[in-house]
Amino acid sequence: MITDWLSAEMQEMLRRKYISAILMARLDFVSGIVAVHSGVGDVTFEGAVYKGIGVLGQVSQVKQSNAVKPYTLRLTLSGVPQELAQTALTEKYQGRDGRLYIGAMDSFAQVVATQLLFRGRMDVMPINLGNPSTIGLDINSRSTDWKRAKNGRYTDADQQARYPGDRFFEYVSQMAEKPIYWGVPGKPIAASGGGGGRSGNPRKQN
Repeated sequence: MITDWLSAEMQEMLRRKYISAILMARLDFVSGIVAVHSGVGDVTFEGAVYKGIGVLGQVSQVKQSNAVKPYTLRLTLSGVPQELAQTALTEKYQGRDGRLYIGAMDSFAQVVATQLLFRGRMDVMPINLGNPSTIGLDINSRSTDWKRAKNGRYTDADQQARYPGDRFFEYVSQMAEKPIYWGVPGKPIAASGGGGGRSGNPRKQN
């Protein structure tokens, strides 16, 4: 077992007698949490019931790095009950939360310790329906969002949709067509190619 990315507490727990390691996947769908683990039977963790599917399938390498950059975890869930596969097939999932934990389970099928290995947003999910079914899932790290163009606009309508009641951009559309006057009443500021310093034609003083 590769343990260089496990906490000291988790490593110590997994060395104990009658403790086995399981992988736990938690996927946030619109209708609720879909949670499975690589053991047998149901276990409860943080209010969610994880269904045991015996084997979690394939999990790509969980990268640990000090560099902040986008990356993707590829997760294959094998032996998924058909009702869970139907939920994944029919509900909205892209952009929603997905997590992968490692857990320590005792001989009474109780999860006694966990460590979060990866958390991100669900992306593409090819599904092979059967009995049981197989689900493939890409979970993107949060930093993947930095590569995507934002759809926001500096308009009152966009600001109201995001933050109802915030009137910061209320007059932006009106200001776009208005000239700006500086210093001399009634005259718009002239375009200038230079920087600071005094003008060569100073205004006459009365």
